[in-house]
Amino acid sequence: MAKTLNTQVLIAGAGPTGLMAAVQLMRFGVDFIIIDKKSGPTAESRAIAVTARSLEIYGQAGLARHAIGNGKIITSFNLYTNGKRKAEVKIGEIGKGLSEFSYILAFEQSKNEEMLSDHIIRNGKTVHWEHEFLELTEHKSTIRALVRHKNEILHVTAEYLIGCDGAKSPLRHQLNFSFKGGTYKHKFFVADTLMRWDLGYDKLIITPGEKNFCAFIPLKNNRTYRIIGTLPKRYFDNEDISFCDIEDAVAATIGVPVNFESVNWFSVYKLHHRGVDHFSEGRVFLAGDSAHIHSPAGGQGMNTGLQDAYNLCWKLALVVKKQAKPSLLDTYNEERLPFARWLLRFTDRIFNLMTSGNRFIKLFRKYIALKIAGMGLASGSIRPFIFKTVSQTGYSYKGRHLSKNRSRQQLAFTAGDRLPYFPDDDIYPLFTAAAFHLLYIGDSPLDAAMHRKIEKLFPFAVMTVEQQLTGKWEKLGVKSTLFMLVRPDNYIAFICDVLDEAEVNSYLKRYFN
Repeated sequence: MAKTLNTQVLIAGAGPTGLMAAVQLMRFGVDFIIIDKKSGPTAESRAIAVTARSLEIYGQAGLARHAIGNGKIITSFNLYTNGKRKAEVKIGEIGKGLSEFSYILAFEQSKNEEMLSDHIIRNGKTVHWEHEFLELTEHKSTIRALVRHKNEILHVTAEYLIGCDGAKSPLRHQLNFSFKGGTYKHKFFVADTLMRWDLGYDKLIITPGEKNFCAFIPLKNNRTYRIIGTLPKRYFDNEDISFCDIEDAVAATIGVPVNFESVNWFSVYKLHHRGVDHFSEGRVFLAGDSAHIHSPAGGQGMNTGLQDAYNLCWKLALVVKKQAKPSLLDTYNEERLPFARWLLRFTDRIFNLMTSGNRFIKLFRKYIALKIAGMGLASGSIRPFIFKTVSQTGYSYKGRHLSKNRSRQQLAFTAGDRLPYFPDDDIYPLFTAAAFHLLYIGDSPLDAAMHRKIEKLFPFAVMTVEQQLTGKWEKLGVKSTLFMLVRPDNYIAFICDVLDEAEVNSYLKRYFN
């Protein structure tokens, strides 16, 4: 008789997205089973950039310091052509005052997976390696799935299923999700190399050459770089190619003397840009590469998957615990699908600009685009925008159904925005609990009667955070008492000047029990 496993949430796929989903569900005390047909965490380094927003998420789970200690902080971003630097910006400077993590961290996908899986195991849960998702037999009223472990077929029942099973997602195929997009005509290579040159070993270097494009990303080990680039056309049909075959072309693209001493990993591949037109079907949710794949421009892929899981799992937790209505889960699609579509357009345009062989685009890239980029990186007004875009700290859910602003004050932030960050008085450590927080800003502390009112008003646990109305808030437009309901993912859900029972109930009744 086949073995049956029961859980609240089944997670198919134990890459960064699936493991992040498991970590978040674990924070909320939701039971889960996470499976992957691999034998363990990814061996290859693969995705590499971890942005400020992802580090904030790691910080909330107590993992940021581990990631930083085992990664490489990239201190500057450089544009080179023909061996000459056309622009440089100190990454820490453009993000100064915008996040505790005002930089890009090179922390390989393999290390992310190891960190997350170790964290899960340390907290008493299991990652079920060598467990392959086979088939979904029911997904409307409940989840029933078939899973293969070696020679054994397992029946898994769950309330919900999160599909994090990658770009070739069997789950997405079975449920006939559309996955529209295309394939870039170029072939690309990736190499992790030990190298020697005179440019230093802590710079991110982008170099669009006349014929090829290369990016050099520093890794943790001294003098080790990740190189990503377009494969020279003469090798497109070569099945048996090594880095030795193209290293002269790579050196010519950067245009400076360089010695490649050894290669730890080398691969050639085609790049795709595709996305689903909805993130859920019944009790099934897609996240990460199973829902959207795009070029590596901007290092957005892994970070977007982490934030998909982060957005979804607190909502799943409240629904599973009967504290919220199932309709709350509709906001996952409402909030994450527009971002995925924007990201596909954004990365596609940048990547085409940097890699296109079109004569006019090449001329524009060489004589105009790089100058514009250089001026933008040097501009004090544009640089914060660049950081907010690349780090994903600037993305907002304003205008969505979960985001309501009832304040009459002229605030510099609104419902749907990420919680404000103050460099000299960071409030993020006050928002680490797996719960909603009610942030009160005022001249005097809340009295006992108000605390009792808050306790009765909300149908779920709310942690109260009190802040004195001082200059840091006044600079953001707060002139009098203000209440902010902050979501478990540290986005602002609801803002009001007075905690009016009717007004709060009107907001809560749509999604919460």
